[in-house]
Amino acid sequence: MKRERPGILAVRAVNQYRRRDVLAYLALRYYLHNEAARTDLWAQQVATDLVLTRTDLPYLHVHHFKELSGGATIDHRAIFLPSANEALVEAALLDECSRHQGFSNPACVFSYSLSAGKDRSGIFSHYSAGLHDRHNAIAQACDDLPDGVVRYMDIKKFYPSIRPELALSAWKTRAQATGLENRWRMLGEKLIDNHSKLATDSNPSILTGPMFSHLIGNLVLRQLDELAGSLPARYFRYVDDITLVGSKKAVADSLNIIRARLGDLGLNMHENGSPKSLELPVEEWISGRNDFRQSRREISWMTLIGDLKRFLLANPKSHQQLQQVFRGEGFRIPVLDYSSAIYERSYLENIKRWTSTRWFRQKLHRVSIDTLLHQARWLRGSYELEFKELLNGFDEASAYERKRRIPKLRYRAGRLSYLATDEALASIAVMAETVPDLHLQSLSMQAMASGNIDRLLGLGTNAAQATAQPMRAGGKTAILSLTTLTEAAQQALAVFRLNGVEVKAQKKNKAAESDLLEFAESGSNAKLMTSGNAFIREVTCLHGIGNGPRHPEMLESVFDEDEDLAVDAVDQLQQSLSL
Repeated sequence: MKRERPGILAVRAVNQYRRRDVLAYLALRYYLHNEAARTDLWAQQVATDLVLTRTDLPYLHVHHFKELSGGATIDHRAIFLPSANEALVEAALLDECSRHQGFSNPACVFSYSLSAGKDRSGIFSHYSAGLHDRHNAIAQACDDLPDGVVRYMDIKKFYPSIRPELALSAWKTRAQATGLENRWRMLGEKLIDNHSKLATDSNPSILTGPMFSHLIGNLVLRQLDELAGSLPARYFRYVDDITLVGSKKAVADSLNIIRARLGDLGLNMHENGSPKSLELPVEEWISGRNDFRQSRREISWMTLIGDLKRFLLANPKSHQQLQQVFRGEGFRIPVLDYSSAIYERSYLENIKRWTSTRWFRQKLHRVSIDTLLHQARWLRGSYELEFKELLNGFDEASAYERKRRIPKLRYRAGRLSYLATDEALASIAVMAETVPDLHLQSLSMQAMASGNIDRLLGLGTNAAQATAQPMRAGGKTAILSLTTLTEAAQQALAVFRLNGVEVKAQKKNKAAESDLLEFAESGSNAKLMTSGNAFIREVTCLHGIGNGPRHPEMLESVFDEDEDLAVDAVDQLQQSLSL
């Protein structure tokens, strides 16, 4: 009997949380192993009923690397991952919101635009599209005012500063204005109530991590965004980053208005002297107007990843062969197993679908293992050269020039994590360590090249996944010599175990084993199924008791043919930086 493809909402949730944290992704995969749970009807009715009636709080608190402050202090972002059922419910709720025009972003807002229709790429449009569109809009404003200034500013601790009562008021106001059905209104109120119960007494706020929080963030700032047309300067927002373009006076006056409005909401901007506050002449900004232009060269990262997915769709039994060939060349490119997703359709159904797609007809005949290797080799050399050129003279560059170079350096560092040889990656990591904004990338590359994960573990689960996936793809063993692990380090170590990376401990670890680490190493057992954490209880029950953990096999296969080919050293880290 032929299996039906998953519904749109299930694939959206899988794609979105794959970019957030591997733990939430795995929970979804185990949950959606039940075919009944894959349907849109399940997400819209059964899953929502479970959320509306449950009394426990199935969230997992994990540590994500945020930034390096004070010279050497690691700052973490507290991320709360919802259980698989909650994540699926978010997809259903936000899909319902997308059907109401009142939930669409104003033209001046470029972050977290809701997906709609048959789009399966995620609950929200991909973050890169919003960054690209904002950049183009700022460029147009600069063209209109060549003698003006551009001002960048940032809201302090945005999500942790949104009080539950403020979130609830913003949600109720918009839900009522759009005529949202009462069932969905109640669901949103229930999720906000869950957030408030998990927030600390000293700082009650909505949670960072759930996708619903991104919609709430946009709704809380809605009145500020709607002021854009009346401000003296042009206004553009991406999450908590605000950019103004106008005369020096217009920008100063607009900034005062924005600070006052944010103050009314209990929010604050970073001070003028902060590194996150920058003002420069339009004529200087214009030098970077093409920074987001898509590459027009014949070989690019997009062509490599696109051709890799096309090859795997057409040759699903070749994934192991291709992985070995990549390893032989020193590449750490993950080659996922699409076979189970492909075989859910009949052979003739697949052929009909693919051959009706123009890109598939045009490109399939010229994609092979040899062409994939050719692209990877060319990109390896190109990115290594470009990384060194971008780093040359970095310390002497202006503040704006450094701001421009950082995303370009991160872009190349992320891709070199999959492409560079161990020797080259170690050299690049040393160079990157001189730039605080590349601290995460530097430690990740050092760990991949040497195998030693001591320094990396303290960064958190996002850094661990960005490192573990390439190491697993490259067949690398991790080396651990620490004897004491912080909570963040234990979580990070669990991520390496989940990925199936062999970890050789040179010394006996004294830290008490956490439930998460036990789940990563052993799979489910009766003890974990009664864990004090509702997230752990649920995911271990979904995994089931069997012959050890199934995590590596799950991470190396895909859920659906429309699931993105995840590259975590790029996607997960950028997603975290784009909160």
